[in-house]
Amino acid sequence: MTQVAIRQSGGANIISLPKMILNTLNLHVGSALELTLEDNKIILTPVSQEPSLAELLAGSPKQALKLNEEDQDWLNEPAVGKEI
Repeated sequence: MTQVAIRQSGGANIISLPKMILNTLNLHVGSALELTLEDNKIILTPVSQEPSLAELLAGSPKQALKLNEEDQDWLNEPAVGKEI
């Protein structure tokens, strides 16, 4: 377990995260963390910067999600081997 101390910098109270922790979690200055309190414990969880598939699809134009004629033909082709 690593122990850190709360320090004051200007008007803010801050803690420093050890480099080993930052490297292990692939965090850097500017990384977003979610702070929660559970059972009198402070929990910091990295916020994913990469959008989920659902978020990507929600942001895609609906026209881009439609199957073109070639895609539809491919889906309607009968199996030629042991695909099923």
